[in-house]
Amino acid sequence: MEEFSFKLEGPIFQEGVPIHVAIKAWDNFQSIIDRTYLVATDSQRIGAKEREKYYLRARNFEHSSFLTNFEIFLGGTQLVLPFLGTLGPQNLWEYTKETFNFLKLICTCKEDTDQVKISVQDSQNTVVQIGDTHHDYHGPVFQIAEKSLSKYQDLAHMLDQGKIETISAGEKKNPEMVLRLEDKNIFDFPTKLEEEPIEVKCEIFTFNKFSNVGKLRIFDGQLIPKGDYNFSIFGDQDNVNYIYSMLKPLVTIKCLLEFAISPLGPELISHLHITGIVS
Repeated sequence: MEEFSFKLEGPIFQEGVPIHVAIKAWDNFQSIIDRTYLVATDSQRIGAKEREKYYLRARNFEHSSFLTNFEIFLGGTQLVLPFLGTLGPQNLWEYTKETFNFLKLICTCKEDTDQVKISVQDSQNTVVQIGDTHHDYHGPVFQIAEKSLSKYQDLAHMLDQGKIETISAGEKKNPEMVLRLEDKNIFDFPTKLEEEPIEVKCEIFTFNKFSNVGKLRIFDGQLIPKGDYNFSIFGDQDNVNYIYSMLKPLVTIKCLLEFAISPLGPELISHLHITGIVS
């Protein structure tokens, strides 16, 4: 099984590895590859049984930076999928790497998104046209990018002068994915907030009572696409109802949608601002 590396470099690691930093970085990186897996297998979420078959497995660690050698474990067998063919650990990495390159390319043009033209062919190949230049990507990179953009943002936001100054992944001597200090906000797009709230049913499964932010899940048949979304409480609200809402399978909320203005599409929802719990 092929082995890759995941590395954080910066002054913060000179006297050891802060565990909370390592856990946060690994969680973000695992989530990025998880999104590749979800799209490749046409799944909505990774349950406990699925996690037994697929996960990242660390082999060893090195000092003076946070460097981990890891491999993608996929249950000892390869999956055969109707559109992607055979899916194995190397495919997952190739799709993740291609998605990273795809996102970095279109993010370099985020100040002038009109010049970026993206076409997806048979859910498999993606062509990006910037002016007279064409860039071809194999695999469902557009779909993976839609799901993983927020996780790339979270990982890049960990970059900080005097603390973490480089994040890389891939081959140990020549990593294919590299983020440096100047890339801290590369995946951030301008946003706009809708003025009229909408009403949706959802499951709130994470909520931080100190920062009043959390995550919720939208199911099929709603006014917005199904999926998991970050949210925050809008205005001055009592957060007790949000704490209790995690005990319920479904709640009805009113929220304002915040859209990212990006080439990935005019309706890429980046955040939900909840104005109240209806029931």
